[in-house]
Amino acid sequence: MLGHTLNRAARNAALAGAPCTQPARLVPCRAGGGFGKTSGKAKEKASISDSAAGSYLQPKTRRVDLAREFAVDEPKASDKPKIDLGKGNWFELATTADFAEKPNKLVELKGNKKMYVMHQFEGQIYAMDAYSTAYQYPLLDGKVEKGADGPTIETKLDGTIYDLKTGKVVKWCPSDGSPIRGFLRTLKANVEPVPLAVYPVVVQPDGKVMVRLSL
Repeated sequence: MLGHTLNRAARNAALAGAPCTQPARLVPCRAGGGFGKTSGKAKEKASISDSAAGSYLQPKTRRVDLAREFAVDEPKASDKPKIDLGKGNWFELATTADFAEKPNKLVELKGNKKMYVMHQFEGQIYAMDAYSTAYQYPLLDGKVEKGADGPTIETKLDGTIYDLKTGKVVKWCPSDGSPIRGFLRTLKANVEPVPLAVYPVVVQPDGKVMVRLSL
């Protein structure tokens, strides 16, 4: 009854132009809710609705670099096996300074008086017997060049070519259209190619060139 009386008084006051003295209506707020916030159930419903509409949040994944995962580390210089120069027949036959002016060197080992030839090619030093296996021709002035499988040396007399790393015969007394080489080829036609003896070489930090010889 009192509420109806207040409402009627407010309505009459508004019609008369007088200010309304009716107290403001209080709106209760639930603790933790506040305006503009959605309840947990509402969020759950919205999530279900979004999922049903086709919205999907893909979980975050870490990209894997396969090249890095399966890469094999290259061996470091310290990992390479060191050669014990105290074992085996290692001899100092030259120094790197010996090849400063000429890329080749003739060496005689004292004791057995055997001759050896050393050639420097593309930063590497190769050691071998001083004479070819076909006609015992000096290899000091042999032609050193890059072959299909590595460096080679060619005998000037008969044209025989050897692999400097293995001593294997690449060409055995080829004729090459030359009358002299053609004749030398005929003499060795029925002779099995004889490989050239080559020897391991180690260059020390102080410049000493060590060669392992077969005595």
